[in-house]
Amino acid sequence: MKPGIIQDLLKNYTALVGRVDRHVKQVAQDYSHAIACQKGCDSCCRLLNLFPVEAFALSLAFSCLDKSCQEIAMAALERQNKECPLLVQGECLLYPARPIICRTHGFPLVFKKKAQTLVDFCPKNFKHMTSFPKESLLDLDQLNTLLSAINQHFLKNIETQLPDRIPMSQALVLFRDME
Repeated sequence: MKPGIIQDLLKNYTALVGRVDRHVKQVAQDYSHAIACQKGCDSCCRLLNLFPVEAFALSLAFSCLDKSCQEIAMAALERQNKECPLLVQGECLLYPARPIICRTHGFPLVFKKKAQTLVDFCPKNFKHMTSFPKESLLDLDQLNTLLSAINQHFLKNIETQLPDRIPMSQALVLFRDME
């Protein structure tokens, strides 16, 4: 499958990523004094299972990396540890193309669990804060619903049968394997 076709199929996902990025950027500006996450903060960087739409977006970006960076990531995968293979010396090789969970990690998320509304964020961030204004919270349930709908639309338009979730180890080479 050609990159242009994949990019066209990823438009809805790309739009959602843009919305998430704008929200996170605003929260980062509003609470810059309370956010510890920065370059090199990588304790949350783990191997993930992704929706196919995110796996294809990541795979397309991975296919555009130079061969030496691809080889570094593939060697990291072969070591079979739990760290993300895209993490090299505390930096993500595909930071601009990282999945939504990576974009939101550490920031205040609101979600429902057993009819209770909860807020979660990285314990390194927002120390001594006990509440957030509604506009600072990212609704995880709504985000997951949108991502799921975008994934379903993507799956209807792609010519390949795919599993519900794709491990990052497979996602990195997904695009390459379809060529």
